[in-house]
Amino acid sequence: MEGLFYLFTLGVIISGIMVISALNPVHSVLWLIVAFTSASALFILLEVEFIALIFLIVYVGAIAILFLFVIMMLNLTDLEGGGDMSNYLPAGFIIGVVFLFEIAHVMGGRMVSWPHGGISGTIATSSPAQPAILLGNPNVEVLGRVLYTDYYYLFIIASFILLVAMMGAIVLTHDSKTEIKRQDIFIQTSRQLWQD
Repeated sequence: MEGLFYLFTLGVIISGIMVISALNPVHSVLWLIVAFTSASALFILLEVEFIALIFLIVYVGAIAILFLFVIMMLNLTDLEGGGDMSNYLPAGFIIGVVFLFEIAHVMGGRMVSWPHGGISGTIATSSPAQPAILLGNPNVEVLGRVLYTDYYYLFIIASFILLVAMMGAIVLTHDSKTEIKRQDIFIQTSRQLWQD
């Protein structure tokens, strides 16, 4: 299990580097999909299934594919004017070092140890801080029970907002002024008969 953790961690790091170093934007988006998939596998190993599924559905299924389609529609196959990006390395290195120092400061200079067994392994008894709904249930089931019972009205409002947005996009892109060429089969076949 530890070997899989390090394998997917290495996959996230390598694909993240390839996202910013690939010169072709289509290749960059494909490496982004690999990075999100590896991160989702890491979350599954850490028994955080809900976030793993959200990564797959939202990031891989929607955003990365949207980027890919936009890049393909704009026909951005290569960079204009050469591919020397070495002048960006110092700025990227400085930003990376700042982020590493921030992470080290937040963690207090120690490694984080993940709990073995997730929520069901760490909760032993029911208390006001740990409700009984969490005992022995998977993360997705617990979140589903809370979201679809206590906050169902927010999901209905979000669905109406998405419906209005979809209808607005259709109305904005619908062009009713273009003349549609209709096919009249009788005229075509009679014209063919008169020519013969």
